[in-house]
Amino acid sequence: MEEIYKLIIICPLIFIASVIDAIVGSGSVISFPTYLVAGLPAHYAYGTQRFVTFWGALVSALRYIHNKKYELKIVIIFTILCMIGTYIGSKLILSINETYLRYILIILIAVFFILSTVSKHLKSKKTNIENEETKQPKILSTRKKLILSLIFGMIIGLYSGTIGVGITSILIMIFIKIFHIDEVKASGTARIILCLLNFVAMITFVLDKKVIFSIAIPATISSMLGNYVGAGLAMKKTKKIMEPLLKVIFVVLFIELIIGTIF
Repeated sequence: MEEIYKLIIICPLIFIASVIDAIVGSGSVISFPTYLVAGLPAHYAYGTQRFVTFWGALVSALRYIHNKKYELKIVIIFTILCMIGTYIGSKLILSINETYLRYILIILIAVFFILSTVSKHLKSKKTNIENEETKQPKILSTRKKLILSLIFGMIIGLYSGTIGVGITSILIMIFIKIFHIDEVKASGTARIILCLLNFVAMITFVLDKKVIFSIAIPATISSMLGNYVGAGLAMKKTKKIMEPLLKVIFVVLFIELIIGTIF
């Protein structure tokens, strides 16, 4: 009965988080706290989320691969380094005390939410200025791409394995701003890399028996349905509705998370 109660909380919120993520991104600020609010211990929340995230990432990655919207060399180099970092990060998370981990997560999730909100606000202010300027896209040499991949690969892997909140947005931003890849290929490259990283993280947590499959499987179905619906809504003018909804749900979950941790 207790598990049914958890699923009543988790499945609808994971569905909504997936819809929002497909349209405006940042769905992870809802999805991860959801598991904690539902009563899952932090390590099991991590493991269960990784399981769910992998299957959603796999669907996206296969779509980009099918349409050849990715940079193969960057995928290979980043993936090798990121996998090492992700494995180390996942093991590090498993070694942190449950109570301390919850406090760390509360702080980092709040920081990411604030930064993502501010960056979107600044980006909207710059849109008109950037539209007025005609910029030729920069093309990096293979050597520079290799050096940048070596620098960012391990760092991104460690972040993905430990916190991982907003990792999709971070990777896409790096590929666009630093590697000068166009938005579609940047998104495809990021999602393929993240699919592979999530696989490493998922296996790590599965082997440590930190995945609650009775919750992970229904949540995976909800996530896939949410991504499917979100992909359709993304073609319509729903962004202005979804961004406020993301903020409202996050605030409610965050308050509940703080209350559940402190009291």
